[in-house]
Amino acid sequence: MYSGGWEVVTKNKKDKTAASAKNGKLSKAEKKKFIENAPKVEDFLPLDQVKTLYDNLDGNKENKKPVKEKENKTKENEEKKKQQKQQQAEKKKDEPPKEKLPKSIEEALNSINVAEVQNLLATNQAHFPDAPLVWLKTLVAFLNSKIPVEKDDPIFSNRPDGYPLNVVPKSLRVVLEKAIDSAGATNTRLFYEFILTAMAMEMSKAVPVVGYKIFVQLMAKHDPKLSSSSIAKLTSMRNSYQNRKPVGLSLLWSFNQGGRENLAVGLKVWHEVLAPMLEAKSYASYVMKILSDLLKWHSDEETLQSDLYLSIFEDFFSGKLNISQSVIDEGIPHLQKLRTILFQNKSMNYRKFFETLLPKVTSKTPENYKNEVVSALTGCLNADDRCFAVWKSLYMKNLYISSILLTHIDSNWDSLKPSINSKLLTDVLSAFQLSQEKSKKGKGKDDKYLYSCSNTSEALIKKMSSKKSSKGGFPWKTGCFFLLLIIGAIVAYDTHKHGSFEATSTGKFMRESGITDFAQKTWVSTKLYSAKALEYLESTSPEYYKAVVDFSTPYVKLAGDFYLVVKNSSVKLYDNVSTYVVAKIPVIQASVEHYVPGLLDSVQKNSLKGVEIVKIYSAWIAEQTVENSVKATRWLKTNVFVGKLSPESLQSYASQAINTTHTFASQTYDWVYEKVQTLSKVE
Repeated sequence: MYSGGWEVVTKNKKDKTAASAKNGKLSKAEKKKFIENAPKVEDFLPLDQVKTLYDNLDGNKENKKPVKEKENKTKENEEKKKQQKQQQAEKKKDEPPKEKLPKSIEEALNSINVAEVQNLLATNQAHFPDAPLVWLKTLVAFLNSKIPVEKDDPIFSNRPDGYPLNVVPKSLRVVLEKAIDSAGATNTRLFYEFILTAMAMEMSKAVPVVGYKIFVQLMAKHDPKLSSSSIAKLTSMRNSYQNRKPVGLSLLWSFNQGGRENLAVGLKVWHEVLAPMLEAKSYASYVMKILSDLLKWHSDEETLQSDLYLSIFEDFFSGKLNISQSVIDEGIPHLQKLRTILFQNKSMNYRKFFETLLPKVTSKTPENYKNEVVSALTGCLNADDRCFAVWKSLYMKNLYISSILLTHIDSNWDSLKPSINSKLLTDVLSAFQLSQEKSKKGKGKDDKYLYSCSNTSEALIKKMSSKKSSKGGFPWKTGCFFLLLIIGAIVAYDTHKHGSFEATSTGKFMRESGITDFAQKTWVSTKLYSAKALEYLESTSPEYYKAVVDFSTPYVKLAGDFYLVVKNSSVKLYDNVSTYVVAKIPVIQASVEHYVPGLLDSVQKNSLKGVEIVKIYSAWIAEQTVENSVKATRWLKTNVFVGKLSPESLQSYASQAINTTHTFASQTYDWVYEKVQTLSKVE
């Protein structure tokens, strides 16, 4: 606004700023303000591009540094590296050399200092006298730290039985066993469960667990029943770790260690804990191997009870477990071996076992199941005769299995005959036939299996009553015939040589021993009583006597003629042979004397001595026989043939029998004669 006075005209700040801007120069304040208000790169570009931009700027700055500074820094870095290498080398020299890890379990066990283990145990016992679990845990931890892990084979399948315990040095094993013994039963059981749990957890971490397994074996030897008394714990662990195969296999291996010492414990654990694992293909083969090992270790066991056999039997055939047919087929030989071990127990109640088995088979039962039951039933019949009475009382309620059992016995009769009681078996077979007859008459129930049992029983009875095959046994008839023939030839030769029987060695021996006198008396008595019998028959029944004489006369004459022919032929043959022998004997004697001088004289002397010895002992035997026969006769007369068996009673019985026979024969003859006369009149 105009004031009417003089005014100083100057440029204001804005004008100055505009003027300076026009000149292209800014003050420091203006520059600072401009930078603060200016837009930033981060507001427009992505973060990675911004970072790249800044890195390039830094690189440009470094490139601008003098070359001399870079060279100096490089030299400093090289010197520092040399110093560090020297220091590391000096440290390595000062450090002690590291111990080499053992390559095997055997090497690790042999490298353990037993004195160190003893000191470790003594120290823990002194510090914790009332805590045995602490001692044992310390020992097992020490073993695990010293023994490398067996990564590829958790069950030691390529190792001998009892591994790794069987490679533990004896001195070390004694220390470990002493620690277990001093811990007590309760602490040992708690430690057993701890080991199984700890082993499973440590294996999941790939930590060595061989020490745990050695202690499992030691405790199984100390008390085999630890596993069978912890079934619930074992089952729980099996379920928890069965999806981790290495851990699961190690647990199954541990569960079976008690069975190595006790078959009953092993079979109980196998039945209740291991058998369900047959359903899993990855475990089935190992579970079957465990059963096979149990039977191999205890093949001579004589205390096995039938309940364990039945439990294993049901595992395979009951259908409670979803087992493949191939596994069942693999298990059948094991069942047969288990049955063999069972029947080694002579104190078992076979009757109860037979009664238990009999109802187990029906028409719907699988074939393998039937065969095993039938074999077990047959074994019971062989082992205890009282099983026949059980069968006889229960067969009507179990006709199907009875028919199969009878068929089995019939098919295998040749092998069963020596061991089975034929008399008791016949009673049972007769009972089957009697029941079948009653059913035919309407007095019993008609059943196709009863009919089958009856038919098989009939065939079996015929087979039992048949004579022995001529192929079996010694041919006694032929042997006796040839023996008599040889004796007759010797006696005939002796008689011909001496001219009469009385002059022979045989005749002299019989005469000296009294046999001739006894034979003569017997012959006289026989002739006397035969003559009396013929006289009695001729006087009482002349018609029968005449008929017998007429019938037998041609045959007696034929026998006499045959005897004469045989006698003449034998004498002629004997003469020819004798003549030949007499002619050849000098030649043979000359040849023998030529090649072996003095042999014939020696043989003759020894033969004479042998004959004398035989005569002496034969005479003594004859005397003893006669003496003992007299004593036996007297004893029989005074103790046996008395009362109803006395000679008088027997004679009266014989007379009565003869009279009765004679009366019956006369009546029969009269009846036949009457019928013949009647027929002749009719004609």
